[in-house]
Amino acid sequence: MSSTAVGAGLLAGTWPVWLIAGCAGLSAILLLYLMVQATSALLPRYRARFVQSVDRQLRRLNVYIDATRLLTANLLAAVVVSLIVWWLVGSVLLTAAAAMAVGLLPRVILWWIRRGRLRALCLQLPDMTMLLAGGLRAGLSLNQAMAQTAGEIAPPLRQELELMLREQRIGASFDSALAGFERRIPVEESILLCAALRISRQTGGDLAQTLEALADALRRKIALEGKILALTAQGRMQGWAMGLLPALCAGALALIEPQAMSLLLSTPIGWATCAGLLVMQALGLHFVRRIVRIDV
Repeated sequence: MSSTAVGAGLLAGTWPVWLIAGCAGLSAILLLYLMVQATSALLPRYRARFVQSVDRQLRRLNVYIDATRLLTANLLAAVVVSLIVWWLVGSVLLTAAAAMAVGLLPRVILWWIRRGRLRALCLQLPDMTMLLAGGLRAGLSLNQAMAQTAGEIAPPLRQELELMLREQRIGASFDSALAGFERRIPVEESILLCAALRISRQTGGDLAQTLEALADALRRKIALEGKILALTAQGRMQGWAMGLLPALCAGALALIEPQAMSLLLSTPIGWATCAGLLVMQALGLHFVRRIVRIDV
């Protein structure tokens, strides 16, 4: 073929089209291969870390579910949500954000459940302390008073007391069982209770009177925390309102002017604007939370 024919073919656009199509196909195959290799290398690490962390949190909550099943359900949910977001929006950024959000969802849910459980345990500790003091006043030993308290108090504190007593029955010392109780309930109230029990066993003294005074102090502390939460509720609500306002405005503007708002998700300048907005919103919520959060 002469150089004149090649030049004519190039001018006609036949060769460049095939060349571009071939390069695009090879690039797609190479990208898919790299993605498969990266996934095969990172997936075992992610699986091990996920199973280890989630299994530890489930054991703390006394929930016995196979963490690998949760991992499988989490991955399937991430794939389904990503496909739905891609079909609805067609944005790579939003699809990746949706997949990351679904991936973090199990840990957020477990953290929320554990927080509520710790709050319920804190509210039950004054009643447990008074029941222990009553059992000691009646002439029972400390282990007998704990067994009686475990039969009378409601879950979740009943589960922790029964576990502590079970550890002692299989040979654990009182100090190690008390340390396990303190480790499973890492709050200030349980630390004070364990310290009172530990000091009383070492030095002696009227443990019933000490527990009664501690129960009264814990009740006062819980009442003061509730009053502080009530007084700071307006500030916390304002923080959440200011945090959600940009997202609500963006959704309304996307419905009113979708063409103009699409630039935020399809251009580098729009991505940088969204990133800066998220950083400033996170900082604002952090400082508002620091202001309204008062330690007792």
